Amino acid sequence: MDAISIRKATLEDCDTVYSLMEEMREYEGRQDVFILTLEEFKRDGFGEKTSFEACVVEHKDNKEIIGFATYFFGFSGDCGKVLYLEDVYFKAAYRSKGYGTALFKSIAKITMESGARRMEWCVLNDPSWNAKTIEFYKKFNSIDEGLKLLYLEGEVLKKCAEF
Repeated sequence: MDAISIRKATLEDCDTVYSLMEEMREYEGRQDVFILTLEEFKRDGFGEKTSFEACVVEHKDNKEIIGFATYFFGFSGDCGKVLYLEDVYFKAAYRSKGYGTALFKSIAKITMESGARRMEWCVLNDPSWNAKTIEFYKKFNSIDEGLKLLYLEGEVLKKCAEF
């Protein structure tokens, strides 16, 4: 991958990565769920007490950030430390060029170097528009144990938290 470099994101990259996150939600047709502010993104990823990390993919010719990944470390009762890959996204012009594979392998390497025993992620399982992404993950022999992601948010979360 001579055309790109992959590196840890810095505070200076925040505006661009945040913009790509907005673009990703639009691509997914999920703009309504994107409530994260730029200030929260900066604080939570690059502030005093971070809750995630990020990598950016830069085109070597013009230093343009063309893609990114966000991830965080957690714990599984099955195996201990895990890396959870939250978001991976590339600008449309840079898809299907092998850059996603390079980024995915880079995150796998970070997983191994951190001492984590597993790398986890979710995929929007809608083949009508996300078939390429689903096939991308299948080529790595990823394991699908039939687990389903469940979550609470917004008013439902508030109601659950009431005692």
